[in-house]
Amino acid sequence: MRRSSGIIAQRVKNGVHPHITSSVGHNHKRALLRPLSAAGHCLNSGNPIHTCNSHHAPLRAHKPCDNSHHFQRQMRQYGSKMRVELEEQALPGMEAMQPYLRSCLTSDEASKNVGMDMEFAVSFLGTGGGAPGMHRNASCTALRLGGQTYLFDAAEGTSRQLEFSRIAPMSISKIFISHLHGDHVYGLPSAILSIVTSHKVTMSNPQEKAKHAIEHGQRPTLEIYGPPGLYNYITMVLTLSCGKINYLNVHVTELVGGKQEQGPMASRPKTRGRRNIFLSHYPEIGTPLVTRQYLERNADGVWVIDEPEPITSDLAKNGVSVGRQDGFHRLPNDVNLGVGRRLHIKAAELDHLTGVQTFGYTVEEQKPPGTIDVEKAKALGIEPSKKYGLLKCGISVPTDDGTGEVHPDQVIIKSFRPRKIAVLSDHRRVPTEMADLCRNADILVHEATLRKSDGLSKIKMRGHNTAFNAGVFARETGCKVVALNHFGGTSIGNEYVGTLVAEAREGNQRASQIIATHDFMEVYVPRGGYDFAGEEE
Repeated sequence: MRRSSGIIAQRVKNGVHPHITSSVGHNHKRALLRPLSAAGHCLNSGNPIHTCNSHHAPLRAHKPCDNSHHFQRQMRQYGSKMRVELEEQALPGMEAMQPYLRSCLTSDEASKNVGMDMEFAVSFLGTGGGAPGMHRNASCTALRLGGQTYLFDAAEGTSRQLEFSRIAPMSISKIFISHLHGDHVYGLPSAILSIVTSHKVTMSNPQEKAKHAIEHGQRPTLEIYGPPGLYNYITMVLTLSCGKINYLNVHVTELVGGKQEQGPMASRPKTRGRRNIFLSHYPEIGTPLVTRQYLERNADGVWVIDEPEPITSDLAKNGVSVGRQDGFHRLPNDVNLGVGRRLHIKAAELDHLTGVQTFGYTVEEQKPPGTIDVEKAKALGIEPSKKYGLLKCGISVPTDDGTGEVHPDQVIIKSFRPRKIAVLSDHRRVPTEMADLCRNADILVHEATLRKSDGLSKIKMRGHNTAFNAGVFARETGCKVVALNHFGGTSIGNEYVGTLVAEAREGNQRASQIIATHDFMEVYVPRGGYDFAGEEE
């Protein structure tokens, strides 16, 4: 069962307790979260406070706590007598993105996904860099695909962030790890166990067990991708912490053949010739349901993680077994296919720090089915049937009486281009292979750890990049929206974040939409992708 309550830690001036609990507001239809400053009142004293993430929307308390001695108990239980409403505000220039921004926090209404486009939505569970702080959790981004979810990195606190969001752990089918720095992997073992528990609870319910088996199989599979050493890290932590993996197969795929795959130990002269802990096998830490496999890099410097086969007449006629229980004939590119929906997933290396192999990822859906003019199709001799699905996918079909043939361009009234997201983790430079993968992405997730004034020397030394360079890169690769994240520990306040957004716009020269992300912001991409032509910032 998903909890509908949430907690928002807040810092209080004048010596008041630094934490406050809250219950998530009930109205999230238009809860558009953007970089803001926020203010509220202390539960027991009424003193002014500032939210620890000053980029959240303002909070309004409706029922303050009557007695201060209840405060600690209330905080421990993560319950509250308050309700929080998220108000619409935005930095100047974000008007075009307002219809696509919302909250992914849990609420009674939002948890039902009423009226929400869930086909391709990006949820930000952690937008800070380094260790989790009062203002932001560390790196974790989710791609919600209408029945399944992909996670990109899993920092410490990811499981807790999932509890406050509408993302069910059981929906997570793939996790992509950029590199093995702690602020990107320390939450991975606990996230795996949360997914195991989620499946276990569902399979223990007789009413849900049959449905679960149809959608996920007798034992569902979680796929995890990342650099060499990822398998050893996962199994070592699970073994030493006595973590049990049951009810779930975990397949760890390490991307091999890269420039930095030996890890930092191999670059140090004193350790040359020793056993490489990233690539070695340790039978004593093996876990039966956690397997290890390797994926080689292609000649073009790209790792192809998933490449769905093109939709042909035979493939479309056969449909997909997943989802047939609802009575519909599902096509392989159906956005409602759930866990059976496959997408084009690729990876390439980023230049972060010497000895730290780092990957960026792109996910692009198959070309979605078009919209058919039913009346016109009937007039041409085709009644509603599976043939409509073939026409939507661009495949010609014979008429029902077999005397003629109908072509897609005769009945398709609207077609859609595939949606695409590119997630770039920590880096000081984007190699050509990764840049090519990012071209024409609808959303580019790019770090904004440094400011333009920090200069090239600091970029090289720290292995991080600036918001200005994010804007330049998006302009050069034709990305529609730049989502700035991985903010440093000093990236607090509307003024500072506004400066980073302004720097990104300066580098972008109005070629893309620029947004500054924060925890629990969600951005959805409409079917057919973004089209800002003719819109002014």
